[in-house]
Amino acid sequence: MTGSSARTAPDDRDVTVLPFPGATDQEAWDRDLRRASGHLLQSWRWGAFKELHGWRAERVRVESGGGYGLAQVLFRSRGPISVGYLGRGPALSSPDPALATRLLGAVDDVCRRRGAVSLIVEPDAALPFTGRLRNAGFVRGPAHIQPGRTVKVPLLDDEPLLGQMHQKTRYNIRLAQRRGVAAVRAEPTAQALETFYGLLTDTAERNEFGIHGAGYYVDFVRLFGDDAVLLFALIEDEPVAGVIAARFGDEAIYMYGASSTRHRAHGAGFFLQFEAMRWARERGCLRYDLWGIPEEDPTSTAGEDGGRVAGTRADDWRGLYEFKVRFGGEILSYPPPVERRYRPLLATLARRVYGSRG
Repeated sequence: MTGSSARTAPDDRDVTVLPFPGATDQEAWDRDLRRASGHLLQSWRWGAFKELHGWRAERVRVESGGGYGLAQVLFRSRGPISVGYLGRGPALSSPDPALATRLLGAVDDVCRRRGAVSLIVEPDAALPFTGRLRNAGFVRGPAHIQPGRTVKVPLLDDEPLLGQMHQKTRYNIRLAQRRGVAAVRAEPTAQALETFYGLLTDTAERNEFGIHGAGYYVDFVRLFGDDAVLLFALIEDEPVAGVIAARFGDEAIYMYGASSTRHRAHGAGFFLQFEAMRWARERGCLRYDLWGIPEEDPTSTAGEDGGRVAGTRADDWRGLYEFKVRFGGEILSYPPPVERRYRPLLATLARRVYGSRG
């Protein structure tokens, strides 16, 4: 779809509804998204990135009463079924229920034109509605697609940043430095990205989780450019861990990470996250999002052999939990996903169609 503005009701002359499909004003979209404290997953480049991997991005902007709202919806189709996904959004310049209602109405119009049977909304913050979900046009959504909880670390100067960490995390960072682990910010060359993907494959096999094809990570780093970083930890010039992080507004996010099975006792992973935080701080970020932890605190993080920390494997995130919370950040929970159903009888099938976790 290209071009024309959505129809505005005659008694809503103060409302401007602007769909953005096919538009070219990335700078204006991201500027307003930052002003509304919007998330990276609502940024223009995230939509462009996902369009390279089976999705179609539609962008909607609503202005009303001096405020505005933004929503980037991703669509995926399989056969006759199309489903929409609004991840970590919408973004509102103020928590105004009327503004949110108008924005979601415009999103509904886009979804219907796209033939979507449902829209899954996974908000970044609580939507400004009270009362029952159905009163706002929602039903309970599926399980979280993005992580339901995360850890966000305030990016202080080096010593206070280290000081807020668990003493074991500080120890591991300093252990890496003592053992000569080097952290480098790599140019995203084909060779460097191939190295990262090799480490990621190793990690996926060890921890039993799925990954995308190599081109997915190449495209991400290419599209985010200077707002992304590829970091490696080196031991005697051999890459033993890698991190891809990106920033949007005043927040940076740990997007993808990988490590070698052979070199896991040198603190490289801890050191690399510390360096990623320093990179983000240099670029004006105030927080570093470690992205995902279990939705409930584990009763124990001890390994089966009695070791202090369990490994991370498949759906067992105990080791990941321990690793991330020890950086001293704030644990935040996201609101549960909700759903708008345009063709209710197909809603269950639509959830099966939406298969990617991002």
